[in-house]
Amino acid sequence: MTCSGKAMKEEPGSLESIQIGSRLRSWRLASGLSLHKVADTSGLSPGYISQVERGLANPSLESLKRLADAVGMRIGDLFVDEGDGSPESSRFFVTKRGMRKQIRYPGSGILNELLTPDLQRQFEAIWVEAQPGATSGGHPHSHAGEECGVVIFGSMRFWVGNADLELAAGDSIYLDSTVPHRWVATGTEPLVAVWMITPPTF
Repeated sequence: MTCSGKAMKEEPGSLESIQIGSRLRSWRLASGLSLHKVADTSGLSPGYISQVERGLANPSLESLKRLADAVGMRIGDLFVDEGDGSPESSRFFVTKRGMRKQIRYPGSGILNELLTPDLQRQFEAIWVEAQPGATSGGHPHSHAGEECGVVIFGSMRFWVGNADLELAAGDSIYLDSTVPHRWVATGTEPLVAVWMITPPTF
């Protein structure tokens, strides 16, 4: 099996960085939050947040998670345009390979693609590609819900609470998402995995 994922690095000022920053700013203003309020909540400086909103900074995945939490967004809201998938009344939806909605984290080496049509369902399924060494963040995170993942190719190290686990191709894991968790792609080959989460949190 080969993996089409390549290291993804968005430079400050790139179209994607500008779009992410614009969405973050729009959501912050719509929520009536000041830069200083978001800074207090996220632990990031007002100046840095302003740079992110203007597309002048290339935030880490961890920083994006902090900012999304601070303004009441799911991190996927920064990357995926909602409402352009199937109507809510659809009973089924086929997503062709190459047509999936992508969630790219600038500079992280991680690409997520939605296997479900959008983020408005009762659960989400995600195709994950990550370069060796790519990580979900330096600190564990938790959220409401449950999740289950299976490694298709490559390997990953997964921390859940105090447990330190190695997952290889064919291995799967289920967890209560309220338990702090994080992961890193290990080995020399790109990681490919499928992840299912309910309720959608990206």
